[in-house]
Amino acid sequence: MCGAMFRLPAYCLLAVTILALAGGIRSANSQAAAAGDDYTTRIQPIFDSRCIACHSCYNAPCQLNLQSYSGLARGATKLNIYDRSRTKSVAPSRLDIDGRSVSDWRAKGFFDVIGGTEPARTLLMQLVGLRTRHPILQPKKPVSESNFCPIDSDSGAHIAQSAPELGMPYGLPPLSQAEIGGLSEWIARGAPGPSDASLASRRAVPPELATEVRAWEAFLNGGTPREKLMARYLYEHLFLAHLYFTSEGVSRRPAFFRLVRSRVVCEAGVDEIATRRPNDDPGPGDFHYCLSRLDGTIVDKTHIPYDLSPQKLDRIRRTFLEPQWDVKTLPGYSEETAGNPFVTFADIPVRSRYQFLLDDAEYEISTFIKGPVCNGSIAVNSIQEQFFVLFLRPDADSMVTSPEHARQAQDMLVLPGVWGSDVPILDSIPFLQRVTAHREAYRKLRADAARKLRPAGYTLEDIWNGDGRNPNALLTVLRHFDSAVVTRGAVGDLPKTVLVLDYPLLERLVYNLVVNYDVFGNIGHQSLTRLYMDLIRMEAEELFLAFLPPSQRLRLRESWYRGGPLTDIKLRYVFPLVNGSAPTGVIYRDAANAKAELVERVVNDYLAPQVRGRPDAVNWKVLQLPQGAGATSDLTAPEQALRRIASIKADSTTPFARFMPELAILLVRSTDGRAQLYSLAHNREHENVSWILGESERFAPQEDSLTVRAGVLGAYPNIFFVVPESEMEAFSGAIAGLKSAADYKQLVDRFGVRRSNEKFWSVYDEINSSHLASNPARTGTLDLTSYALEKN
Repeated sequence: MCGAMFRLPAYCLLAVTILALAGGIRSANSQAAAAGDDYTTRIQPIFDSRCIACHSCYNAPCQLNLQSYSGLARGATKLNIYDRSRTKSVAPSRLDIDGRSVSDWRAKGFFDVIGGTEPARTLLMQLVGLRTRHPILQPKKPVSESNFCPIDSDSGAHIAQSAPELGMPYGLPPLSQAEIGGLSEWIARGAPGPSDASLASRRAVPPELATEVRAWEAFLNGGTPREKLMARYLYEHLFLAHLYFTSEGVSRRPAFFRLVRSRVVCEAGVDEIATRRPNDDPGPGDFHYCLSRLDGTIVDKTHIPYDLSPQKLDRIRRTFLEPQWDVKTLPGYSEETAGNPFVTFADIPVRSRYQFLLDDAEYEISTFIKGPVCNGSIAVNSIQEQFFVLFLRPDADSMVTSPEHARQAQDMLVLPGVWGSDVPILDSIPFLQRVTAHREAYRKLRADAARKLRPAGYTLEDIWNGDGRNPNALLTVLRHFDSAVVTRGAVGDLPKTVLVLDYPLLERLVYNLVVNYDVFGNIGHQSLTRLYMDLIRMEAEELFLAFLPPSQRLRLRESWYRGGPLTDIKLRYVFPLVNGSAPTGVIYRDAANAKAELVERVVNDYLAPQVRGRPDAVNWKVLQLPQGAGATSDLTAPEQALRRIASIKADSTTPFARFMPELAILLVRSTDGRAQLYSLAHNREHENVSWILGESERFAPQEDSLTVRAGVLGAYPNIFFVVPESEMEAFSGAIAGLKSAADYKQLVDRFGVRRSNEKFWSVYDEINSSHLASNPARTGTLDLTSYALEKN
């Protein structure tokens, strides 16, 4: 819907441009087709370009999701999915999953926004018209806090009188007269949806992919107990994936699919089984794993792509089915069993499970960084602003090398999800004590096993090297307050912390934060999930410390966890270092600088160039560039200018970073008209990330910095800057000179694009189009729910 009901808008000229290039827009030769499906050719592109930047995923205002006609027809609701105070879980409301018809959604409390044939009486057009009448009024609250949900035309009229600034698009330039006219004429005709032929075409398997789709479905629906258990493991790890086939190439947007459980065979048409979690009981009778084609525009914040190919199919088949193993009894779906993957999949060799996760580690990490909650500060406030992720080599993991160790550990690795979505508040503390006690027993077991497996300590070769070719071996995570992003390679300068994940850590992250997690659950469930994530993070940091000299470990760890006596107590008594005096097998030139030295050796020397990617010459200042790499003099002129503001601590002499927003997107225009996008990510540092509440009291602004990267490093930009290449020195100089909020306002006045700017949509379209074209398979429409508000 256009910037629709209760927040912002976005992405369509872009969609129109792409469709036009593909020959998909109505032309003289397609009048007949357009007449038969006016919605697809004229209406959805408006929603795509001006509305879904806010109206998509769970954080869509009032859950009005405009990525497809089914979301528009579903309508809106007053239910706030992110209510942190609820003591009881609520029924899921996943689009196209938990309701199959409009009547289903009306029964669940969703109300119509386009009913009737009088455009002026529909909620949609009332709010669109309100913005047209008050084009410069700015809302007082950001989208995430503006939860007004008028349920009918009378309440919409009341909003027009009491809060005229709440018209749609929310705080952005109004729709054009042509767009408003198109929507009005369409509603006057009864707001018809896509034609049956169009719907069938969009949901069908493209003929050119039919062979590959059926091959994967046949593989996933094998009849032996081994194949059934393997398929369940794959499904529980891929249910969030946007699956696509690399045979379609990379020059255009491919067809995307979801892996679902269906009551009927795939060839008969998918009848999805809608369970709350992917590891819930699918019910009586047989079911089938099917690839169900996605119907709707892809948005970046929920897009977690996973590529399929004959080579990938062969790789997975060999990984799981070539080893010799048997299934004693297929596991059930009780919460105690299904909530613990180490029990559920005990029959599958640990090496097979771990190798599958490593092969596509970026995807696995993205599942709990980008989903399943869309965004939210509580969801990501247990991680640092910028950190690298490395992985333990399978042969250095006792869980992989010792079946007896794996058997002893499996019951100790119990996760909060075994208690379901409704955890009584009073039970949360004893439940946490239980999982903590189990986890502490496991840590001691693991430390004993590590001493036996690596008596001289871990060496550099115990870091997984991507088998010499896989770029998933080194990842960077950047947090932007209530969202985060994962990217390959070492992006940004030396981070405060580095995580090293082994199989138990990686698997627990996936199950704690994705498979077992229920965004519709109660406060007890959500709190336990967050608290356990804190414990997992500290374990991963501890594994990294095991590679450093014993004399440096406690000092470094204490620098990560400052903040007073409560934090000290947590470190000393809740999470003391285990085996902190164990040796390291890494020989250091300078033990006092061991962290930087280890990272440099891993990134510059140990990992092959095709694994580590290009050195980050813009940001690396503490980290040294590898010998033979392109020097900073090889950077382009804009990059040279940006390097001057990258990775500089915001102390009293250079405070500029602390005044920048979480994520700024810079569009640099060259003299010949070409455009290049860069991201300026604000690393908002903390004294510690140990506690759920009071985050702002634990900021360490003097340590803030900016990470600069070509392309778009996040789905939720806060501001756009448009700078001619000839003014890049002035732009970077203006940032370097920031000493106050007033200085930042002047920067925006000169180079920024405010929400009320009449050119906002043209800039957004250009940035979004460039972003989508950069990698059609891996990008989606950018979100505007976090775009900076203006003061009236």
